[in-house]
Amino acid sequence: MYRLRQAPRAWFTRFANFAVKLGFKATRSDSSLFALRRGHDIAYLLLCVDDMVITAPRSSLLQRVVTELRNEFAVKDMGELRFFLGIDVQRKADSFYLS
Repeated sequence: MYRLRQAPRAWFTRFANFAVKLGFKATRSDSSLFALRRGHDIAYLLLCVDDMVITAPRSSLLQRVVTELRNEFAVKDMGELRFFLGIDVQRKADSFYLS
């Protein structure tokens, strides 16, 4: 599949369909950004080719999403976000600093 011209689109479609099965919805602002609402909580998942960032206000929601992804895909949890796509990420109490 990797040598096929349509491979990136096929991968994205497969992933997006699975994300929808989990309850995520693609945002209108970016087709690679998905949001999942559970009561008052909201989880975000950003996909860039085969890298992703997931964030949620509660660790239980975050772990549930990660577990579901691991059941379907070969996912490696890299821990807290520090560096993504050439961007240094520093977490503050109520925000992120990107440089």
